[in-house]
Amino acid sequence: MRSEWDFIRKREISLADALAFAHTDNPSLSEWIAHELNARNLRRRDIVRDSRLNQTFCYQIIAGTRRASRDKLLQLAFGMHLGIDATCELLERGGTNALMPSVPRDVIVAYCLDRRMNIDICDDLLWAQGEHTLVSFEGGRSPH
Repeated sequence: MRSEWDFIRKREISLADALAFAHTDNPSLSEWIAHELNARNLRRRDIVRDSRLNQTFCYQIIAGTRRASRDKLLQLAFGMHLGIDATCELLERGGTNALMPSVPRDVIVAYCLDRRMNIDICDDLLWAQGEHTLVSFEGGRSPH
């Protein structure tokens, strides 16, 4: 099985070569989002609508002027219509954990992302499985 660390396991590689091989293209969250918006031809207003985020807060996340919680980043992922891998990248660039296949809530979210379901359907499935929903509601929406 190949690993992203195979380059470092080569005994003949020097530290300088290993560092040169390292992925140094590491854009910030806002730079990464800007690239994805452009590549996917997405409009900010559509992302706000589809993510169910507050417009101002969503724009601040996109601009990099505000940090977002993991759930808010997941909402943004739904707004951007990202797949599982891109969502994991978004989460990691936002300073949170990627989706984990060992966490039932993450499995539900990944299932919905993979099948291009909208955030409302995802929330319904989370709720039905006794998990916290992504979208915050007045008074909170938690099955517990």
